[in-house]
Amino acid sequence: MEFKERLKSLRKERKLTQSALGNILNYGYTAISNYESGRNEPSIKDLKKIAVYFDVSLDYLLCVNDVKNPYVESDCHEQFDEFKNIYTALEQSKRDTLEDFMRWLLDQQLRTTQNQIKSLKVAENTVQYKAKPSIDK
Repeated sequence: MEFKERLKSLRKERKLTQSALGNILNYGYTAISNYESGRNEPSIKDLKKIAVYFDVSLDYLLCVNDVKNPYVESDCHEQFDEFKNIYTALEQSKRDTLEDFMRWLLDQQLRTTQNQIKSLKVAENTVQYKAKPSIDK
């Protein structure tokens, strides 16, 4: 496998068009097409950007090995292996449903994090209120 096939595979895993991936990475609309056809190759800076977006190592992206992310914590391997076994036992339609659900979970997590950040920003702004003078009868 070569870089161009690896990039296409990663893009398709995320169900992105070439144009959509180009927009995400702030490239021109033909950049991804040129990478995937082998007409152009990305710079080292762009390779890093692509690897970060897809959360893979440069070795994986450049087809040096087939380990997407060798830096995953070792205590996650058992859980990941169990997940992988369950995932591979599923029919393709069930896999698609699971992937959609996982994306939804990530979106919910991101929204929760963003809301927490907004809450912190609101708490940083101090507003002083003046009490109305009380009238004693």
